[in-house]
Amino acid sequence: MNVMTLTKSRTSIFRVDRMTCPADHRLALEDRLAIVHGYFDTLPGCLYNKVAIADGGETVHVVTIVEWESQKALADAKAKVTEFYGAIDFDPKAFMAERGIVAEFGTYAALAI
Repeated sequence: MNVMTLTKSRTSIFRVDRMTCPADHRLALEDRLAIVHGYFDTLPGCLYNKVAIADGGETVHVVTIVEWESQKALADAKAKVTEFYGAIDFDPKAFMAERGIVAEFGTYAALAI
């Protein structure tokens, strides 16, 4: 499959996050991801939104992929998500630190091929 079949536009931006989580905190992470990614679906410019998990025994690995229609849509979404976190009293950095979740966050442009 050509990677371009996954994107609706060459101007779209992908936010790809990878997390490693102790298995003991898997359910807490899944609950938070369901809330946050459910919110993404309500935001303008969200074209694709998936969360995948691989069970590694004592550790689980999570990858999230969200495609935004443009850099502006992503920037607008980040501002809305910050407001949303405040409204629900959620501090993602503290949440991850308290549970030993290690994350790598990345933003990628669609490859024009």
